[in-house]
Amino acid sequence: MSIDVSILGIVFALILFIIIFSAVILYLAFRIKETFREEKRRGVRIAKIAFLIGVLFLAGGSFYFFANTLTPAPPSPPSNENGKPQLSLIISYPSKVKMNTKIIIGFTITNPTEYIAHDVVIQTNVLFEHFSIVSSTHDIIGNIVKIGDVQPGTTVSSLELTSPDRPRDVEDTITLTFKEMDQPITEG
Repeated sequence: MSIDVSILGIVFALILFIIIFSAVILYLAFRIKETFREEKRRGVRIAKIAFLIGVLFLAGGSFYFFANTLTPAPPSPPSNENGKPQLSLIISYPSKVKMNTKIIIGFTITNPTEYIAHDVVIQTNVLFEHFSIVSSTHDIIGNIVKIGDVQPGTTVSSLELTSPDRPRDVEDTITLTFKEMDQPITEG
């Protein structure tokens, strides 16, 4: 049978706090009583009542503080049991584009876990064959956008592209892959 010394220390500190707090309040109450003994006016009576209400709020607040420090915080449930990140991909793009105009395509990668996803890439099939790359927030090699490591939270990658000079319908499948994945995430 082991005795937890920290709990005994907390209880002892709480008892000392109550004794010292009570002594200070009693001292102040008697000093106020002596000061206002002769006074029978209404203002003095209101001051006494306000003091007593203030002391009650102060005592209640201090006990609430100690109760919160003594109550352990509930452990947060692990969001991922196997220690792997779980990513989601949202793609934003205009539904219709005029010829020879610049457009912006956004890839929003969300990592709700506490784990880092390594070597994240977004792979397209035919997108870069029809649209010319103007600029990108991440490196593009061939038909792959290299994102790199994705920290917990949200990562956004933007591509500025120029539309083709001839009208056409472009359909593509976008695949998100990373080192720790079980299966790739596909949009399209």
